[in-house]
Amino acid sequence: MARLEELQQLWRSQPQPAAAAVDSHGMKGALRRFARRQNLIYSLKAVVVVWLVWLCLSLAGPSALAVLGAAMLLGGALTVLITDWRSQLGIARLDFTRPSAGFVDSVLERLRDPNALFRRLFWPQMIPICVGINLLFAAHSIAVHLAATLGPFAGYAVGMKLRSKRYAAEYRPLVERLTAMKMALEEQSQ
Repeated sequence: MARLEELQQLWRSQPQPAAAAVDSHGMKGALRRFARRQNLIYSLKAVVVVWLVWLCLSLAGPSALAVLGAAMLLGGALTVLITDWRSQLGIARLDFTRPSAGFVDSVLERLRDPNALFRRLFWPQMIPICVGINLLFAAHSIAVHLAATLGPFAGYAVGMKLRSKRYAAEYRPLVERLTAMKMALEEQSQ
C-alpha cells in the first residue's frame, strides 16, 4: 500500500502541462499583414481593369455605344472587385482581443471558403460586364462578340486557379494559427 501512495504522490508532483496561451496579438499582426497584401493585390487589379477598359475603348473608337459600353464594363468590373475586396478585408478587420471558440470557428469557416461570396455574386455581376463588352465592340463580327462574351468567364476560371494557389500561400497559415488558437481556447475552457 505504501508503494501505491508513493506512486500517487509522484503522480501529483509531476508538473502539469500548461494550456497553450492564446496569441491574439500575434493573430492580429498576421491579419494586418494579410490585409496589407490584399490591399496591394486589389489595387493592382483595379489599375489593370482601368487600363484594359481604356485599351478596349481606344481600340473600339469614340462612338456613343463604345463609351456607354466602357462605362458599363468599368462599373461592373469595379463592382466585382470592390465586393470581393471588401469580403477579404472583412476577414482582416476581425477583432481578436477577446476570442472565443465560437468566434474562432466562424472565422475558420470564412477562411476555409473565401470564395463563397464571390461565387454567389459573380453571375449577376457578369451581366453589365458582358453587355458593356458587347456594346464596346458593337460594330464587329459575331465571332468578336462571342469571344468578348466568353472572355470574362475564361478570366473567372483562370482567376479561380490563381486564387487556389494564393490560398495555399496566404490562407493556410492563418487557418493553422486559428486552429491552434481554437484548441487552446477549448483547453482553457475545460
